[in-house]
Amino acid sequence: MKTVVKAIDLSNVVLKVVKAVSTKNHNPILECIKLVCKGDSLTLIATDNEISIEKTISADTFMEGETLVMGKLFADFIKKLEEEDDIELFLDDGRLKITYSSSEGYIQALPTEDFPIISKEIKANSFTILQKDFKSMVAKTAFCCLQDDSRPILKGCLLEAEGDSLTCVALDGFRLAVCKKPLKEVYGSVKAIVPSRALNEIVRLLDKDDEIVTVVIQERNLMIEVENTILTARLLEGEYIDYKQIIPVTFLTEFKANKLVFENAIERAAVVARVMKNLVKLDVKENYVNITANSEMGNVNENVVINLEGKDIVIAFNSRYVLDAMHAIDDDFIKVSLNTPISPCIIRPNSDDNSLYLILPIRINS
Repeated sequence: MKTVVKAIDLSNVVLKVVKAVSTKNHNPILECIKLVCKGDSLTLIATDNEISIEKTISADTFMEGETLVMGKLFADFIKKLEEEDDIELFLDDGRLKITYSSSEGYIQALPTEDFPIISKEIKANSFTILQKDFKSMVAKTAFCCLQDDSRPILKGCLLEAEGDSLTCVALDGFRLAVCKKPLKEVYGSVKAIVPSRALNEIVRLLDKDDEIVTVVIQERNLMIEVENTILTARLLEGEYIDYKQIIPVTFLTEFKANKLVFENAIERAAVVARVMKNLVKLDVKENYVNITANSEMGNVNENVVINLEGKDIVIAFNSRYVLDAMHAIDDDFIKVSLNTPISPCIIRPNSDDNSLYLILPIRINS
C-alpha cells in the first residue's frame, strides 16, 4: 500500500471517522481505523459495532492495499500535520510510514482480517427529509434520552413515519420530548429506535440545510450517505414505550408566558436550587407565576406575568428539565399545561403544535 494525499483532507477525514472508534470495548480491533487504498481514492472506516463511519478522499495511488492503525493515535498524529502540503502513506513491514516534507514517522499497523464487515446492503425502507428539519428534530428531542445503561432502549429515539410526516420521540423516565417534521418522501414502513449517539453523529454530517438527506432503515440497521461519507448504525431492539398513552389531552390549568422572561427567571432560581436537587417551585395564580428556590446558600423569589386559564396550582420541578425544554423551544411564547401537583406537565411552543415536552413534577409538601 502506497498513496499520497493532501494533508488537510486527511486530517479533516480522520477527525470525523475517529468518532466511531470504540472507547469502551476491550477489543483492540475496534480501536482501529481501517485504511483502504484503491484506485484514485483512500477510504477510512471505523466502527465500535454500534455505529460506523466511512469516508473517502481523493488520493494518488501507487500501490493498492489496506491496513489498520490505532485510531486515536493516528488522528492525533495527522492533526499535527495540517500545515503540511502532501502526506505519503506507505505500508512497510507491519508499520505505516508517514512521510511529510523531508520528515517521516512510523505507526504500528495491523492486518485487516478481523475488522468487522460493515454491511451497506440495506434498502428495505427509507425516507427523505430536509437536512435542516432533521437537525432541528434531533436537537429538540435527543437530549431527553437516557444516558446510562439501566434501560438500554431509552438510550435511543423512536423514529416513526406517519403519512407525510416523521415523528421523533425521546424519554428517560422523568421527561419526554416529541417533535414532528414534514417528509419529502417515504418508502415502505419506517419505525425504528435509533441510538441518540448515532443521531448526533448524523447531524454533524449535515451541513447543507436546504438539501435533502435520505435515511435508509432495515430491520436492524440504519444508513445514510452524505457526499463521500457513509454512516451506519445498529438499531436498538425491543418494544418502545407507548408514549401516546403518557401524554395528557385535557388540563385544569394552562398559562402562556414570554419564553425568555420565564426562562431567565428559572435560570436564576436554578443557581440557588443546585444544592437542593435542582428543585424550583411554581405558584401559579391569576396574573402571574411565582417562582421560588430556597437553600442554605440563598433564595430566589420572582414573579413572571402570565395569561392564565383555569385553576391556581402549586407545583415543583427539577429546574434542569425545565431549562432543557426552554432551550429547545424557539418560539417567543410558551404554553404550560397542568392538572395536579403530581401529574405530568406539558410545555410547548405557543404557536407550534408539532413539538412538546412532558416533565414529571417533584412531590412537595404544599
